Amino acid sequence: MNIKIKIENLSKTFKVNKKPLEVLNNINIEVYENQFVSLIGPSGCGKSTIFRILAGLEKDFSGNITVNGESIKASSCQFGYMPQKDVLMPWRTVYKNIILPLEINGKKDRSKKTEVENLIKEFGLEGFENFYPGEISGGMKQRAGILRTFLMESDIMLLDEPFGALDAITRINMQEWLLKVLVEHKKTVLFITHDIEEAIFLSDRVYVLSGRPAHVIKTLDIEFPRPRDREVLSSPKFLEYKDALLKALL
Repeated sequence: MNIKIKIENLSKTFKVNKKPLEVLNNINIEVYENQFVSLIGPSGCGKSTIFRILAGLEKDFSGNITVNGESIKASSCQFGYMPQKDVLMPWRTVYKNIILPLEINGKKDRSKKTEVENLIKEFGLEGFENFYPGEISGGMKQRAGILRTFLMESDIMLLDEPFGALDAITRINMQEWLLKVLVEHKKTVLFITHDIEEAIFLSDRVYVLSGRPAHVIKTLDIEFPRPRDREVLSSPKFLEYKDALLKALL
């Protein structure tokens, strides 16, 4: 497999009240093509900062990052980035929110409209296109947010705790739905979560980060075959993975 993202010795220090605050310390991460990789670690350790650096929102860092073998500083690669909140615009309908990337890129043509309509069905949003974000459920907001991210036309998606605010049942349904969508569309995903079981169920690899300044304290490859179903959650191997991650975090 080809390496899509290679992060080497990534460090980042902010200035807070004129004093240095080291957030990341020599982070090393590899993400292969079509892989689902999760980052877990304590709150505030810098997971979202890694995403902001990848997305080009933080420019001042040390270390080396390559995307498809090209330095991120020179690369024209765009990531499909979904922050922690769905950030849907409340004054735009679900449909208008979804097609925002197409409007920005000037690709809102008839062929794209047909593609979007098909994706709306696939993402379970058919019939809700003309609703506003305040009129739909949390799960639907997340689907709309992920679909909008999907339409950024990148084969790499950065998803920052997309299911963190959902209730347990909705979260489980969204996890299973996301796996089906990603298998169908062959995306490479870097995913942030605080939920160990979610990380194991979704991922091919899990990186565990320490407290601030964050560094990688464990890398765990998840060897469950795809497609996956909920039966893996009760398997001895799943419990073994969970125990290993808990020990790394505690």
